[in-house]
Amino acid sequence: MQFNRQPVVAPETNSRYRQPQDRDIEELRNRGRRQFLVSASALTGGTALLLGGATWVSQQSFKGLFGSSPTTCTNTTTAKLSPSNPAKLTVCQGSNSIAFFPVYVAQQLGYFKAQGLNIASPAIVNTGANVVAAVQANKYQIGNGLITDAFSWSRSDSAARVIGAFVNAYTVDIVVSNQFEATMGVTASSSLADKVKSLKGKTIGITGPGSATQGLLTYLFRQQGMNAATDTKQVSLGSSNAKALAALKNGTVDALSFLPPIGQLVETQGVGDILISPMRGDIPGLVGEVHAVMYTKQSTIDANPLAIAAYIRAAGQAEAFIQSNPAEAKQFLNKYLNLGQAVTDAMYAAAAPDIAKTPQITQASYNIAGQFHVQAGLVNLIPSYNLLVATSTINSALGIGQAGCQPS
Repeated sequence: MQFNRQPVVAPETNSRYRQPQDRDIEELRNRGRRQFLVSASALTGGTALLLGGATWVSQQSFKGLFGSSPTTCTNTTTAKLSPSNPAKLTVCQGSNSIAFFPVYVAQQLGYFKAQGLNIASPAIVNTGANVVAAVQANKYQIGNGLITDAFSWSRSDSAARVIGAFVNAYTVDIVVSNQFEATMGVTASSSLADKVKSLKGKTIGITGPGSATQGLLTYLFRQQGMNAATDTKQVSLGSSNAKALAALKNGTVDALSFLPPIGQLVETQGVGDILISPMRGDIPGLVGEVHAVMYTKQSTIDANPLAIAAYIRAAGQAEAFIQSNPAEAKQFLNKYLNLGQAVTDAMYAAAAPDIAKTPQITQASYNIAGQFHVQAGLVNLIPSYNLLVATSTINSALGIGQAGCQPS
């Protein structure tokens, strides 16, 4: 396992990934022009300026475009909520997985309450698409999900904002049986090319079509000049670890492309090994990728700036605790996932290095995620970093950068 590794930005070889910011700007200009012609009085935050025939609408329309905000705003580093009169935030997520472990820790240690928030256990809505739909429809104010869903959402809704990171690694593993390794002559220490080639012609279990588990196979095979759709037989197993484990044991599948903790379960039971793991650093082009995130709508940030900032800070406190207190973090993880101590210890060892050190999302980690998602066929286009990541909101919440501003 590789620890303390530095993020590596893969070269931007895919032309679909390069999204010129000019196009995003023009899109907002056109949207603003239409809004202005319908009702100039509806503009908020400023006066429309007609420059060369282009209508520049309110400051609100351009929040996040350049990673900066108007200078007259609330300082969330000094203005805090009161624990004695907490603000309520509603939160949902797709599942209880390692990706959202910091949220559980923040609840258990009272970080949300200390920040002046009243937050119930996140509602489980089963899929990332459901998380996005619930947040977009204002059923919940914050969604804990994957960057994949934020990418998809942002292409149809300019109000989408990512407000922090939970995990900076792609949380899908390729898991094989002992028999597979013996027959194919590969192990976890083999070269990545050899490991991927050993999967050619094999039956591989995934959670379902269009999933992150299928996306990893697509990406890996493309890197080796192959096509996972035709060079493997993929079997949808759903999200059940028990079903996946049984399929590997009885030979229904030769391998699994699956979410943790399936790999840790397989290894602790002596059934097989994790052959390829992005979390372990096995895939150079994926090291440092932002993966599990928190997101919301711009209107929610505008309406609840102090509460959003408090949520970001509490998540950051939990992330720091997980990194600095392994013994206690393992106890929490065991209660959270209910896997038993042996599997929990293996899960912590695999995932802890990739739990975000801070909610901040760097341009580099965003670029890695974007390029992977396009090459994996998970999304077609990626919005610019400054349009989707509410950098100044995150920085202001954490007391980083210009004082006195509540950002986008």
